[in-house]
Amino acid sequence: MSGMNRLTLTQRIFLVILAVQAALFAALAVASLEGARRDIATETRLAVETARALVLATIGTMQGAVPPDRIMQLLPERLVVPRHVTLGTVDILDGVVRRARAPVPAQAPAPPWFAALVAPDLLETRLPVVLEGRPRGYVFIATDPGAEIALAWRDLSAFLGLAALAAVVQGLLILWATRQALRPVAAIASRLGDLRRGDLSARVGPVAQRDLAPIAAGVDDLAQALGQAQADRARLQRRVVTRGDEERKALARDLHDEMGPCLFGLRVEADALREAAPTPAIQALAQAIADIAEEIARVNRALLGDLRPAAIGQLPLAAVLGDYLADLERRFPDLDIDLDLAPGLPEPDEAAALTLFRIVQEGTTNALRHAGASRVTVRLWADPAHWRVVLSDDGRGMAPDAREGTGLTGMRERITLLGGDLSLSSGAEGTTISASLPLQQPE
Repeated sequence: MSGMNRLTLTQRIFLVILAVQAALFAALAVASLEGARRDIATETRLAVETARALVLATIGTMQGAVPPDRIMQLLPERLVVPRHVTLGTVDILDGVVRRARAPVPAQAPAPPWFAALVAPDLLETRLPVVLEGRPRGYVFIATDPGAEIALAWRDLSAFLGLAALAAVVQGLLILWATRQALRPVAAIASRLGDLRRGDLSARVGPVAQRDLAPIAAGVDDLAQALGQAQADRARLQRRVVTRGDEERKALARDLHDEMGPCLFGLRVEADALREAAPTPAIQALAQAIADIAEEIARVNRALLGDLRPAAIGQLPLAAVLGDYLADLERRFPDLDIDLDLAPGLPEPDEAAALTLFRIVQEGTTNALRHAGASRVTVRLWADPAHWRVVLSDDGRGMAPDAREGTGLTGMRERITLLGGDLSLSSGAEGTTISASLPLQQPE
């Protein structure tokens, strides 16, 4: 049963056709053999009766024309041997057996196995010869169906050969027709495979077979619904990312517009208090207040940078990346950074620009903080469908059992929400981060 389950539908149909044809051929062969056996038996029986009549007629014509003592000697020469029998005489005077000359068979004998299947029981008849009231011997008539069996073999082999040829042709025609009829099934299966691999543009199209047309239409409707669902999901995911960016942008604006002036005013008042302080102790307290305000301002600037780089959305992405990497090289003179931007890059939308910047930011931060890299290479280009960025370093790489940090995990989640993907490979020669984002975001 498991072997049958591995067969295709076409193979199963072909095996059924083969089994039916084999059964029909076997039934036809058995029926033909039975018919041939009956015909041969009938022919040999009639041949014996004919031979008996011919023997009696021959003896009758020889009496009076041939001396009685010569009849038994000349009788084998005068006898006409019909088909399917052998004739001979036995003279009681000399005990000699004389056989009548039989005609030479016109065709080759049948195979022994076939002869054994259809040959009737052999019969022998002895016909006494009495001349002038005295027995002079006898004529024996024995059945010899060889010629009839050979003829039956020739006819039956030709008939069964034509039947086998017709069965093969019929089977091939049915197999061809089945394959033609099932060809849309292969197309439907192929389109389903495309859908399973994520190609939601795959369509079966019109199908001529009436029975399969609803299935093909259902597959196309399913592909259309999946494509629409995927587009809707992409829009929702992008809306989530965009809404989060807007909230971070609003928070950064509030921190900048509200916290900044307050901290500036606090530092001014602390400086004024320090200048007007009547005692060193009050001056020290005023200086402490100014230092705290400066630390808060530093933390505020760091929060602003984490929430949203100020230049994103204001300057081209190439300029923002260039300024960021140049600032890193100034702050880390031992780090060699190579930025490779493809010429003629289109300008990404704000969500994609922020994501591409964060990828570079996270990759360079990891290379400096964890990998101890001395060289970082950043490549950014766009193909017809995607933004692609590859960041590689020559650091010590990640341990095989190391887990991704929260920054990389968050970046992967953001990229996934935007319909892209991120891969990371790490070894003794360094770490490479590859990411792609759809070039055209859904509306």
